[in-house]
Amino acid sequence: MVWFILAHIFRILVAFISILRLSDLEKDLEIVVLRHQLAILKRKSNKPVKPNQIEKMTLAILTAKLQQVTQRSTNQLHDFIRIFKPGTVLRWHRELVRRKWSFIHKSKGGRPRINQELEKLIIRLAQENPRWGYGKI
Repeated sequence: MVWFILAHIFRILVAFISILRLSDLEKDLEIVVLRHQLAILKRKSNKPVKPNQIEKMTLAILTAKLQQVTQRSTNQLHDFIRIFKPGTVLRWHRELVRRKWSFIHKSKGGRPRINQELEKLIIRLAQENPRWGYGKI
């Protein structure tokens, strides 16, 4: 699974590098051709497209970034997103962000807990000898 994710990220980076080499006219023509192909595919396809989790994640991140850069509303993203509804893709992004921030992080270090008897002894010593201070106990 990790190799699949790394390969997917590598393909995207290679695609970005190849796009940077193109002129504006070439990019515009490529966009028109890709939109036309998607329109044909959408018209001919009888069953809905089922992307896997990594494809959803990639599309959601790119769409959120596109929306942020272009300052367009969700309804205006219909020009860019052809296979899925823009609201669906942005919902995938919200779920991705929600999963990231709701993850329960386990403690990765620190001192292990002491048993109850030792804790009671330390508390008793601290109460009996208030001049010892925190550092000596």
